Amino acid sequence: MTDRLYTTTSEIERARALWEKAILLAERTEGFYTSKLYQLHDVYLEVVWHNHFNVAIKVCSFTDTEHLDPYLNDISLEGLLT
Repeated sequence: MTDRLYTTTSEIERARALWEKAILLAERTEGFYTSKLYQLHDVYLEVVWHNHFNVAIKVCSFTDTEHLDPYLNDISLEGLLT
């Protein structure tokens, strides 16, 4: 799925694709919010959840790897170095 195809489908179809086909890559928590990074084919999806109300606040789609920077600090490379 491309970014353009993802953004032109209905909200229900996007939610179904995220739930059924996306792969969780990383997550990070800041205060009351947890940001979860998913990959769906060629598209990255960032879902921001409000932890107290357990509801999605925002969903962003992107293909540019620059937006991955906030998640890179949490990835451990220790297992690769031994």
